[in-house]
Amino acid sequence: MTDVVRLRIDLAYDGSPFAGFARQPDQHTVQGTLEGALSRVVGQEVATTCAGRTDRGVHALAQVVHLDLEPGVERTERALSDLAGLTDRLDHLVGRAVTVWRVRRVPADFDARFSATARSYRYRLVDAPRIAPLDRHEHWHVATPLSVPHMRSAAAHLLGEHDFASFCRRAPGRTTVRRLDRVTVARRGGVVEVGLSGPAFCHQQVRSIVGCLVEVGDGRREPAWLGQVLGARDRSVAARVAPPHGLVLERVSYGRRWPSAPPIEARTGT
Repeated sequence: MTDVVRLRIDLAYDGSPFAGFARQPDQHTVQGTLEGALSRVVGQEVATTCAGRTDRGVHALAQVVHLDLEPGVERTERALSDLAGLTDRLDHLVGRAVTVWRVRRVPADFDARFSATARSYRYRLVDAPRIAPLDRHEHWHVATPLSVPHMRSAAAHLLGEHDFASFCRRAPGRTTVRRLDRVTVARRGGVVEVGLSGPAFCHQQVRSIVGCLVEVGDGRREPAWLGQVLGARDRSVAARVAPPHGLVLERVSYGRRWPSAPPIEARTGT
């Protein structure tokens, strides 16, 4: 039996027109769009595995998937012989809401999900009274002044390994223990940016944390409250989940063995 060929694809997408990343019956999804384009090019059905699923409306500058191809198919062989051409064809077929940064061949032990060592997200908020129409697309307009120092103080309670049950949508049989390595809160003009990084996140964890930070930032809660929410391990005590359109998956790291995503040209804008 001929060994399969494993490919890694780095991509980005505007989450607005999609019902999330993961394929769903009768839904327009990023995964379904990508797999449909791939199947057309390589002449065989494909199944992709991603670094981290994103919800409806969430964006990604850096998403990574891997897939296995059976060699011997004529169109597959042509695609594998010209990966730059494959990248260009996929980028065209997936439409304007998706950008395919790069397609590369990887060893069979590379796994887009389990080989990842860190995932980094950024959430953007606007606390000015008004917001430009185009900015509504990727910012949560809270329209209330936010105290960045108070938000930073609150976020410090979350660093390290904890049971984040208060911030996660529970999934039967899955742990809600996670490690948060970095939380930053910074103001750039009228935009407040919350950055979070860790090995893995559970469903809605980032958006739930941001929702709580906003209640601290606008004065409804004291910074110490976030530590109390964490300790309660009860989702009902947390604030409402922040809307999806302010969230971007910005980076996926793979340690020293494999390069991080997005590729350098995407990060530098060249």
